[in-house]
Amino acid sequence: MKKIFGFQVSINNKTICRAGFENENSIVTCILDSIRRKNHDSEKLNISISGLNSDTHQYADWYKNNLHEGDKISIEIISNNFDTPNSIGDAYSEKDILKQKLKSYKKLKEELKDYLEE
Repeated sequence: MKKIFGFQVSINNKTICRAGFENENSIVTCILDSIRRKNHDSEKLNISISGLNSDTHQYADWYKNNLHEGDKISIEIISNNFDTPNSIGDAYSEKDILKQKLKSYKKLKEELKDYLEE
């Protein structure tokens, strides 16, 4: 069996979560955002720790919050004792997944129509 990995995330030396799944077929992400818009004076700083259990087609969220200048983020690779997610989305059916793929396909086909050879 392959080793399973996740992330222990700390902000300002305080452990926020130990994100990971117990199954091999999954995705765990830690995303940091710095969002600035051309005509706005503000900047948003965010952190999101989430994932997908690919066996059940369920999305999970461990942590989402704003960050502030000077915050120190630490991420350690871990392989056990994962926290239960704060929220788990409803499972997507095969029909829902196919519908989303077709939607993405049609959007890209329209966007790239000038580059497609027929």
